[in-house]
Amino acid sequence: MNIKKVVVIGSGTMGSGIAAHLCNANIPVILLDLKTEISEKAKERILKSRPPLLFEKDKIKNLKVGNITDDFENVSDADWIVEAVVERIDIKHDIYKKIFDKRKKDSIVSSNTSTIPLKVLSEKLRAEDKKRFLYYTLFQSS
Repeated sequence: MNIKKVVVIGSGTMGSGIAAHLCNANIPVILLDLKTEISEKAKERILKSRPPLLFEKDKIKNLKVGNITDDFENVSDADWIVEAVVERIDIKHDIYKKIFDKRKKDSIVSSNTSTIPLKVLSEKLRAEDKKRFLYYTLFQSS
């Protein structure tokens, strides 16, 4: 699959870091949060980060910002949608429903989470949606 557009939902430390590395790879990325102002501040943090998140400052041209109310439509033509919201399962389930209702059929949806098991993250997804869902966790319980 050729990734031509990514939407990252959640502009905290992980979401903004993921967005920065996509910029480094010259992949257009849209960083969404509850308010555009939050995403704009994340963009500023990316530019000012020490050590730098960007290989070159001009890579920031690959990043657009917005909010999940006005700019969620971007999910519909993204090749990859990354969820990096707060570690609350109710919020994650809500955002997954919105993503899977809006996304294009062959897109990939992934979650960046630290402690929530895949079984819990995906419990409300339809079987066909689970086939396009990936996640990465820092900690895995036995």
